[in-house]
Amino acid sequence: MTIGHVFRRNISAVLQRTRWLKKQSYSSVAVDQKISYKVDNTLLNYSIKEVEKISELNLTAILLEHKTTGAEHLHLACADSNNLFAVGFRTPPPDSSGVPHILEHLSLCGSQNFPCRDPFFNMLNRSLSTFMNAFTGSDITIYAFSSQNFKDFQNLLSVYLDATFFPLLLEKDFRQEGWRLEHEHINDKNSPIVLKGVVFNEMKGVFSDPAQYYARHLQNFLFPSNAYSYESGGDPLFIPHLTWQNLKHFHSTLYHPSNSRFITYGNMPLEAHLEKIESHVLQNFQKVKVENEILDVESWTKPKEVLIHNRFDPMVAVPENQTVISDSYVLHRITDTHENFALSILGTLLVDGPNSPFYQKLLQAGIGPDYSPCTGFDSSLKQSIFSVGLREIAEKDVELVKNLIPSIFEDVIKKGFPKEQIQSVLHKIELSTKHRTSNFGLNCALGVSSMWNHNGHPISAFKVNDHVQWFLNRLKDNPHFLQDKVVQYFQNNLHKLTLIMKPSEHFESEQEAKEKELLSSKLSRLSDIEKHQIYQQGLELAEHQKCIDASCLPTLLIDDVKRSIETNQLEFTSFSNIPIQVCKQPTNEVTYFRALVDASELSEEEIMLLPLFTSIITQMGAGERNYKELDQEIQLKTGRLDVSLHLSEHPSNPTEYRQALLLSSYCLDKNIKDTFSLWKDILTDVQLKDNERFTQLIRLSATEMAQSITHHGHVYSMRRACSSLSHCAHIREKTSGLSQVTFMKQLAEMESHEELLEQMRKLANVLFCRAPMRCSLNATPNFMPQAMNSLDSFLSELQFSKTSRIQKSKMANYQVKAQRTHFVLPLSVNYLGQSVLTVPYCHPDYSNLKIAAKLMSSKFLHAEIREKGGAYGGGASINKGGHFMFYSYRDPNVTKTLKTFSSGIEWLLEESYSDRDINEAKLGVFSEVDAPVPPGSKGLAFFQEEISDEMKEEMRNNIFSCTRKDLIEVTKKYLQNPETVGTALIGPENEYTKSDDTSWNIVENKL
Repeated sequence: MTIGHVFRRNISAVLQRTRWLKKQSYSSVAVDQKISYKVDNTLLNYSIKEVEKISELNLTAILLEHKTTGAEHLHLACADSNNLFAVGFRTPPPDSSGVPHILEHLSLCGSQNFPCRDPFFNMLNRSLSTFMNAFTGSDITIYAFSSQNFKDFQNLLSVYLDATFFPLLLEKDFRQEGWRLEHEHINDKNSPIVLKGVVFNEMKGVFSDPAQYYARHLQNFLFPSNAYSYESGGDPLFIPHLTWQNLKHFHSTLYHPSNSRFITYGNMPLEAHLEKIESHVLQNFQKVKVENEILDVESWTKPKEVLIHNRFDPMVAVPENQTVISDSYVLHRITDTHENFALSILGTLLVDGPNSPFYQKLLQAGIGPDYSPCTGFDSSLKQSIFSVGLREIAEKDVELVKNLIPSIFEDVIKKGFPKEQIQSVLHKIELSTKHRTSNFGLNCALGVSSMWNHNGHPISAFKVNDHVQWFLNRLKDNPHFLQDKVVQYFQNNLHKLTLIMKPSEHFESEQEAKEKELLSSKLSRLSDIEKHQIYQQGLELAEHQKCIDASCLPTLLIDDVKRSIETNQLEFTSFSNIPIQVCKQPTNEVTYFRALVDASELSEEEIMLLPLFTSIITQMGAGERNYKELDQEIQLKTGRLDVSLHLSEHPSNPTEYRQALLLSSYCLDKNIKDTFSLWKDILTDVQLKDNERFTQLIRLSATEMAQSITHHGHVYSMRRACSSLSHCAHIREKTSGLSQVTFMKQLAEMESHEELLEQMRKLANVLFCRAPMRCSLNATPNFMPQAMNSLDSFLSELQFSKTSRIQKSKMANYQVKAQRTHFVLPLSVNYLGQSVLTVPYCHPDYSNLKIAAKLMSSKFLHAEIREKGGAYGGGASINKGGHFMFYSYRDPNVTKTLKTFSSGIEWLLEESYSDRDINEAKLGVFSEVDAPVPPGSKGLAFFQEEISDEMKEEMRNNIFSCTRKDLIEVTKKYLQNPETVGTALIGPENEYTKSDDTSWNIVENKL
């Protein structure tokens, strides 16, 4: 997985990724660690360098250095049971062949102590992990996992340590994961020789995304004199230049403890982690000097401008407006945490929200619908970046944007920022230290990794209060502190890149020609003997991919899984006949509010408008506030006010589903009254009058939807595949699938939106005045009475129906039909989805089908679709409504993958899997159903989906009791020769779907 442009923007490098736990006394582990560990003491061949209690985050940070190798280790001791391990290496790319990325894949393909093929994916089903993955950044590679089970944690730690420091790095795996020359049909030596490889196809998919293409080139051009000028993920045209020998050399040079940084997090004992790392890895190494420093970029003496081209994008709302432009600046080293903190706040103030200067004077100018890719502050590289610009503008407006950007900076220098805006950013920081999510440990590791990777001080990044106080002191001493930063880093900064990207109708054909030329060049140099070797290697790789013995890997047993679920103590009451669900939790002075508003009586035309309605309803102004004033108050008082369409099938009755609006917000306890006051204004007095603002939001929404296809194409294809099988799935596709993307594009193309705005007003009157409603609150026990009083006051001022319950929509009369749709888009890879309707959540067969999906994915589909087929991913799953789905992601194949879906069903019936395989599939299912739930989200399954603890317990028992016979029965009953199958393909033109005998509905570039 590449993350070259994932670690992005806002507040501070760590705060953007740190969300916190409950505020309570430390666990005994955390307390003991704070008392026991003292600076300069020795612990298991480690020297303790620093021990620091971070009170605002309720953790104790211990920084250690291994005496023999110099490896650094940061332990974050806290009361969280979701423990995390991560190890990172500084891995600057020497070229654009993708060696760091391909090595990341290859390291997880077998190691000295675990010499089986693909231990990483095998461990997914031998574990109760809450996270397992690896990431390749622009200058760092990180391997991380988390688990709540101590035995499981130790198992995964053994595998990860061996994989990273002692991988086998077999040539066969290099050809599978990286690139290879191979016959299109491996058993036919007369079939053409083509380029294949998992990473090769993955990066073709990445480069098919115009936003990714732009972002990666922006970095390359902004840092021409150091490693950031290369593509760490791999340019598809350069990947085939990488050799196996060069990859092994890269590993031997950089994957050394002296170039490593370890992070552990949670309530498990530090000593256990250190002992295993020492005994498994560090005792085998001595300290060495690793030459991999990334030099600061050579500063420019004058700004530069670069023009690049990309494919013509049919998804753009205004086809003639496809130019992208931005100004980007190299700022400061990220290891200076105070300066980094100030710049992150400055970046937020400049571009985030309708009150920011660039939003007001650049976005609202109507030149383009959205910011350019990478807009905002970025601290993921050694030197931070700020970028700002517009996408989807007319070519004639390029000079206008060029002149606007510096003029906005000049205006900021003159006027500064309103105090309310600065306060809202600081409020966001305060709330971010208290709001808890389930993956805090991972966020800590990713958040600190970039700065630590360049020898920064990792613990300093977590001292939120110190940074805030430092910032406030700077403002107090110098009221023009932020303006001075604008002068320093923008007005007087000559290291500025203006990057312009224009569409070219010939881009795709030119790229294909370059790939063909690359392939021809390689083929022309092959002798007959080498061609025969390619044929033989293809057969050998296919045999290698059949090796399924993973008995060397550690595994949990079913007996290691807890027998019962953790129950939620829910209370139920009502105010004015409006039902209220109450869940008292240690939410760390944060209150979570949700409400469901009935939307079951809407027409299909109105339903199509609901996603737009929900996206704009909190952004148009309400009460006496215009949209800017409303946004300012939301930022000052809440984490967010969110409205979304909620669709959920009934867990027992397959003919019913719930269609509602979901209102959700969270805030500091002290702001609960203000939060409900904001909700009251939105629900009773929303301002739907500003047509110009409305048009801007429509175009922004349409752009965001269209851009999401290349990232989530498999999700869109599965939604489309399901849509012909049930009414709820039909509505889901209409409101969040390709139909909605198409619909929003049509709305964005309209010259006037006045009639549409009137429809929004009618929807508000229907939904916010007459529709039934029910609410939920999650808060601490001590604060709950006050939260309930505020909720009572809020509800008493509304006009919702107080007698009717939220209705369930019926789908008994929905006409189920088989459907095969191909959405033709100019992509270089495919996204496939296929679906069969089975049974809902509470049916006894549901859990068996869930196990069947997991078993088929891990033991058959993964090997066939990814390893043999070269797709980035593929598998099977079942949703709570009973849609059994197959999918593939960034897939070079269509016909082969469709046959693989069918073969997966045959494979289940052939019973070539062992009882151990079945138990591993059960573990994989338990890993999903036992995923940690933060306090603010406890009880949501019942509130939103009517799934009770009793239902969860029954399904859990069904998982435990599932037998081989049960799997065969459900496969025969629901999957073998189903009457109706939905299939959807998103990808380029395909001869198979065009043939007369396949009955595909072809949708030609109509998005």
